[in-house]
Amino acid sequence: MTIRRVLLFVIAVFLVVGLSVAQGPKKDVGKNVPLPPGSDQKSQPPAKGEDQPPQVPSLSIDVDLINFDVVVTDQSGNPISGLEKKHFRVFDDDVEQTVTNFAPAEAPLTVVVLAEFSNTFGYYFDDVVGPAAGFINSLRAEDWAALIAFDIRPEILTDFTRNKAELFDGLRRMRIPAYSETALYDAVYDTLQRLDRVDGKKAIFLLSTGLDTNLSKHTYGEALKKAETSDTMIYSVSMGQLARLYYETRLSSLDQITFLQADNVMRSLAEATGGTAFFPRFVGEYPSIYQQVAANLRNEYSIGFVPKVRKLDGKLHKLRVEVPPLDVNHDGKPDKLKVRHKKGYYAPKS
Repeated sequence: MTIRRVLLFVIAVFLVVGLSVAQGPKKDVGKNVPLPPGSDQKSQPPAKGEDQPPQVPSLSIDVDLINFDVVVTDQSGNPISGLEKKHFRVFDDDVEQTVTNFAPAEAPLTVVVLAEFSNTFGYYFDDVVGPAAGFINSLRAEDWAALIAFDIRPEILTDFTRNKAELFDGLRRMRIPAYSETALYDAVYDTLQRLDRVDGKKAIFLLSTGLDTNLSKHTYGEALKKAETSDTMIYSVSMGQLARLYYETRLSSLDQITFLQADNVMRSLAEATGGTAFFPRFVGEYPSIYQQVAANLRNEYSIGFVPKVRKLDGKLHKLRVEVPPLDVNHDGKPDKLKVRHKKGYYAPKS
């Protein structure tokens, strides 16, 4: 059985569930889609006192400060708080650096919920709208969030806001998908690029099958390269795992390989940024995912250093952070800890 036949069969079963209160999103996006603040689109200055998401300051200082966020967890994935500067060793291309900036990253979140919205294997209420709504509901009043759906192109359903009702209104537009194709790599690349222009603690909550139907202008390699050096962490949640399990015996070897590759895409994009990938099979797993993502984002450490050797080669330089085993469980035994962060940074080119 080919993937397309499997997809159509599963869609026929599961698309009976969905929101019934609004039309689907417009597909002809054009140039009139509201972009997140800081994008190339010109906009009118906000009214006095109007809330806006944090912006990248325009002040330019000629100092090669490398700043990035780090998450430290135990072996079970529980974030570790209360660490100090002395606990961190930072390496730039295997050369140890002196940490000049250090602080727990206590700041409101700026999050994009990026959801696949197409007639693919995993689309139904429990895999898209339900998880997105649950994650939005877990945000705090001071957090910023935007909702972007994608099929052959990304579309902003709700621009950055602190108003959860506006985000839920955006979810109500995700009723019936119009396309069977997905451009995952473009959606991820475009969203990361937009968030480059937004300051603060940033993350993408990605809901997708991991499948890209070869419509993206950007390749997987380009999307991964963009993720590796981004200041935005990706937390990816795979869609359609339960349906895949149910039809596992009916899938051909080629189909199974395709889905394994899709899982690898979701995992590699998340890990490249210091995030995590989740592969839930049951609805009951989602609340713990929200809690884990929120706990990770709210227990980050901001670390900065100035490279000992100034680099002007325009190349990728790999970062590595080490934290020694610590007795975080207070049982008298040191516990081995895991450290997550983006893979590296590109030096300026002279």
